Amino acid sequence: MATRAQKVRLALFFLVALSALGLFLAAVIGTRLLGKRDLYTIEFTDAPVSGLNKGAAVKYLGYSVGRVEDIYISAEDVNTVVVEISVEQRSAENAIRVDTEARMASLGITGLKYIELYGGSNEAAPLPSGSPIRAGDTFFSNLQERAEVLTVKIEQSVDNFNKLLSTENQLVFTRLLSNAGDLVETTNDFVQDNRSTLDSTLLQIRQTSQLLTSTTQSMNATMDSLHSLLAGDQVQRSVDDFSETMRAIRLQMDGPLPLLIARADTMVQNIDRTFVGVDQTVGASRQNLLRAMQDLEETLQNVRETTELIRENPAVLIRGGGRNSGSE
Repeated sequence: MATRAQKVRLALFFLVALSALGLFLAAVIGTRLLGKRDLYTIEFTDAPVSGLNKGAAVKYLGYSVGRVEDIYISAEDVNTVVVEISVEQRSAENAIRVDTEARMASLGITGLKYIELYGGSNEAAPLPSGSPIRAGDTFFSNLQERAEVLTVKIEQSVDNFNKLLSTENQLVFTRLLSNAGDLVETTNDFVQDNRSTLDSTLLQIRQTSQLLTSTTQSMNATMDSLHSLLAGDQVQRSVDDFSETMRAIRLQMDGPLPLLIARADTMVQNIDRTFVGVDQTVGASRQNLLRAMQDLEETLQNVRETTELIRENPAVLIRGGGRNSGSE
């Protein structure tokens, strides 16, 4: 049996434990209740809020910063639902801006929803407590409209499928399948009747392909040989020799040949002057005629020597030379 002192000690232990637990709960609950919160309102018009309850989480970019305090119908518009939220100042200090938007999001497949805040910019001013937050577009806001459009499309698809399976189309499909079977059978008979011809044709095609391959290889070898020939040293030397020959001809055309032509022209002029002198000499005196005849003889001698020189060495017309060239 417990003594009086033990009972007193047990009672004191319980009192101290209960006091400590009370102080702990008071500190935690007091922090939650007395913590500074900013209140905002969100108006959802023509958007169902099923699954959104009081106490639901309010998140900013996925981080929980507050909770839903109240939900009620707007007194000014029966199609608008007003959601009051509170945001902890220490969790989202100056994070709610005038361009911040709110939307409902779903918690997985549970059907429960929460408020997601997004879209604030650093350039925008902070939104004062008590101000409304603009409701953004959400999937749930136009879910009914999308469902109606989807339903209409499904009905149209079913109608088209029913039309496709009508009696008339069934007959058409039957005839089409029958014709396809006949075509396959006809094709099979044709192949069977002409198998030998087809095999011969395929053999000829294969032989032609092999011949073309051999011809292509021969042409490639010929082109390689031609390329090697054109790129060889002998062809290059021939081209160089031809270039040297053409350069020598050009030098001859620019050098001795014009000089030889000029000398021939001078000789013709001398002959012309000689004949003029002969005429003058005949009219003047016999002595002058004799001197003229001597000049003519010397001139003819020069002509004869030049003619013999050209006949003996025709190349003098290209490279020049001769007595006159040496004397000059």
